[in-house]
Amino acid sequence: MFLSQSSIVSPVNAGRPILLCLAVLGICGYSQAQEIPEPPVVKVVSQGESAKRPEECRTVILGPGLNQPEQYPGYGGFVGWVSPIRLKDGEWLVGFSAGYWHASPPTPLRFSPATIAEYYSIGLPKDINSPTGGRAMLIRSGDQGKTWSAPATILETPDDDRHPAFIELPDGTLVCSVFTYPGGDPADYLKHPELIHRTGIMRSFDKGLTWDKELIRLPSPFLSDETNGPMILLKDGSILLTVSGTPKEGGPAQAAVFTSKDRGATWTFLSKISTDHNLDEANATQLPDGRLVMMARPEGDISWSSDQGRTWTKPVTFGMRLYAPSLYALKDGTLVCLHGSYAPGRGGLRLIFSTDGGQTWIAPARDYGFLVDNCYGYGKAVELPDGTLLVADQDTGGHTSADAKNMSLRLLRVRIRPDHSGIELLPAVMP
Repeated sequence: MFLSQSSIVSPVNAGRPILLCLAVLGICGYSQAQEIPEPPVVKVVSQGESAKRPEECRTVILGPGLNQPEQYPGYGGFVGWVSPIRLKDGEWLVGFSAGYWHASPPTPLRFSPATIAEYYSIGLPKDINSPTGGRAMLIRSGDQGKTWSAPATILETPDDDRHPAFIELPDGTLVCSVFTYPGGDPADYLKHPELIHRTGIMRSFDKGLTWDKELIRLPSPFLSDETNGPMILLKDGSILLTVSGTPKEGGPAQAAVFTSKDRGATWTFLSKISTDHNLDEANATQLPDGRLVMMARPEGDISWSSDQGRTWTKPVTFGMRLYAPSLYALKDGTLVCLHGSYAPGRGGLRLIFSTDGGQTWIAPARDYGFLVDNCYGYGKAVELPDGTLLVADQDTGGHTSADAKNMSLRLLRVRIRPDHSGIELLPAVMP
């Protein structure tokens, strides 16, 4: 979500705009209606890593010289913040952000001179002409990943349009979450609300060919907020969306959940979750027993809700620091967390899983998960009919112009072993 000035050079500060942190203090905001749970534990297993390596399974679907977006002012080769979905008719869609850098705010840049100088020092390209910033785009495959359409723009606001993620409703409506990033220093937000980044929702009623012209905004309790997705469809037919944001009263980043009961047309704020440190890039899903579970960056905080998200247990950690977590409750009841890893020498995109709703996590070590791909650590997934996870990721974060020009989007699949002893990596494109 928000970066301190001392942390902006870290390669894991990625799916969020590079900003200065307003928050230094905070109080716990969890509901006292739910008891404080025991911290989760990690069950370490040996021989759990995949027999195949990522490079044996990975398929590039967009990259240098391959299916590039049509050139537009401000496009410099960066593609990332990717999310896949499989529609009910079997079509695969992959959404992503396209721009010129790790973040692609519109020009002229509206950061302070000090912030611009800092960003230049870590690779922000100079002399960029990007009047409307980055775009949210989409590619699609009707043959299970063998061939792909040309990239199509699904959102182009005056700001950087980031991290499209999708959910398909029973009637075929596609709901997409994004956040829009104008670029600016958080210290200026109160005086210049046009610099605040916000989560937005748009919908498609023709399988993603056309989209709402205007973004639907959330009734956010935060000064600014964002989401990395994905949303989830609850058992009662409503949609649940998790965001992270900067509290208006100051303090560390908090998580919040919203629900929609009318196909994403309107949204209701349910609750906030907070603790004494940041809850960035929060994501939640629903367990087979109906409870909700949420996880957040950077400490791997976990919280549960037994009342559809109105109250939450106090966030607890379990010793595994991570970023960009996304949670998936598979059809067999397994809970999967796909995430980036902070563990020294064990970076990349990794995965842990649980058979008891997140109380026990199966992993190859106490501080890192099973390797999914050697990449920047940002990826999303969708469960396929055969029970495997189709994973989409990006190779780097584009902190230099050279990185951006060489960015690519990739796919592979992951299978959780039936005996829950580990994972297997599989080619994305099935025979």
